[in-house]
Amino acid sequence: MTLVSEISEFELISRLEKVLNSSSTVADAQIKLGIGDDAAVLTPQSKNQVISSDALVENVHFIYDQISMHNLGWKALASNYSDIAAMGCEPLAVSITLGVKKNQKIEDLENIYGGFCAITSTYGGSIIGGDIVKSKEFFISISVIGQNNQTSTLMRSKAIPGDLIAVSGEIGSSSAGLRLISDFDTSLYENEPDKSSKFLPFLTSHFKPEPQIELGKIILDCGIKTCTDISDGLIRDLSNICDSSKVSAIVNIDQIPTATNLKPLFPNDWDQFCLSGGEDYQLLFTGTLNKVKQIQKQSTSKITVIGEITKASDTKISIVDNSNNQIKYEHKGWDHFKES
Repeated sequence: MTLVSEISEFELISRLEKVLNSSSTVADAQIKLGIGDDAAVLTPQSKNQVISSDALVENVHFIYDQISMHNLGWKALASNYSDIAAMGCEPLAVSITLGVKKNQKIEDLENIYGGFCAITSTYGGSIIGGDIVKSKEFFISISVIGQNNQTSTLMRSKAIPGDLIAVSGEIGSSSAGLRLISDFDTSLYENEPDKSSKFLPFLTSHFKPEPQIELGKIILDCGIKTCTDISDGLIRDLSNICDSSKVSAIVNIDQIPTATNLKPLFPNDWDQFCLSGGEDYQLLFTGTLNKVKQIQKQSTSKITVIGEITKASDTKISIVDNSNNQIKYEHKGWDHFKES
């Protein structure tokens, strides 16, 4: 075991570069010069480029001893890749800045970079550089450049009244996984011989989310204009669409797709997990019925209609059930500067 304080900055960079060099990621012809100089050099051939930046801070976004370092690297990059997917693009280049503590293990940082390499090998993109600084709190700050060859990108501002609201995958699972690791209730799993099969999907969803890169491109190809990813919670992210598009929305809570065991295992919390849990990194989009059906046919992802866009009103988002009863909700999703 080696601590950060025991080697120089350049030795640390060298060790992390070895992790990247051992990755099987195929070099992109558009990356003319990556790591090794004062700046990277790109020669992009795409019509559109998008840039997403995000940061994960210890004790704010993750607890150091509650996640493997490999999964931390994966998840840190997955959150940025999800933003790229929500624009209908694919990743091209990644810049990573680490704020490291002097008593941090070098091996932990190498494992984090192993997670970075795993997700770039799966979904594309090349790590082209970044920075390493000393910090009292450990953090990971990432910028990703994405691209497509379309004449447009997906946006939040194009929803119109009459559009259906659809989501990919299952919602609320990541929040359930967070509950399992942060406030574990043994009554949930005692006397359950198959508890691992019931709980593992929630933990996997939280620790190793899958950015919907291919689906984002299909959504754009099918003529959809409005999309976002579900990172801060379904209601929060739908509110962003409503604000940008100057519309309101109705959501049927009984139509929100959930994992098989979410409601039985969390009967008192599943609805809040779905509405405001966040970090599902699924895609939320709006469009006509024909376009939604087209996406359902072309995509291997589960696509579910959960509501409709309406004209702007005093009630930005209404939650109803299958009997059209109004559902009250309090928690509106993640906000860095307010309690959720």
